[in-house]
Order: sequence, then C-alpha cells, then structure tokens
Amino acid sequence: MTPREVGNLLGPPTDENQYIAGKAFIPLYFGRDRWRRAYFYRGLGRVVFAGGGGFSMNAHVERVEYDPNEPGRAR
Repeated sequence: MTPREVGNLLGPPTDENQYIAGKAFIPLYFGRDRWRRAYFYRGLGRVVFAGGGGFSMNAHVERVEYDPNEPGRAR
C-alpha cells in the first residue's frame, strides 16, 4: 500500500517522521528501502513505509505495528 491508500483507510496520521536507512550509504544500491517514513496513530500504533529505489520515490508499507498505548507522536 502507498501512503495515500493508508491515509484514505485510517485518516491523517497524528504525527509522522522520515529518516534515511543505512542502505542509502551503500554505493550503487538501488533497492526499495533507502529511506523510511513512519505514520503514528494515537491509540492504534504505527505504519512504517520504505522507499527510494533508484530514481523512484514510491513508498510501500514495510510493517504495521499495532500498539493500543501509542501516544501518537514521533519519537
């Protein structure tokens, strides 16, 4: 799923953050997980996206972390 599809299902996130993964520093690495973006939903948990393969900036869901105690803000 893309971030837009997740937003359509769950609504806008309470907070979000984005960071570079370690694979971004490997020369000539064109995999789909060079950066990560996390959506935080208060009382639901987190949805983490991975993306950045080659010249594409498309993101896909990497993992979903259910946590009913999620405060809804980036760490």
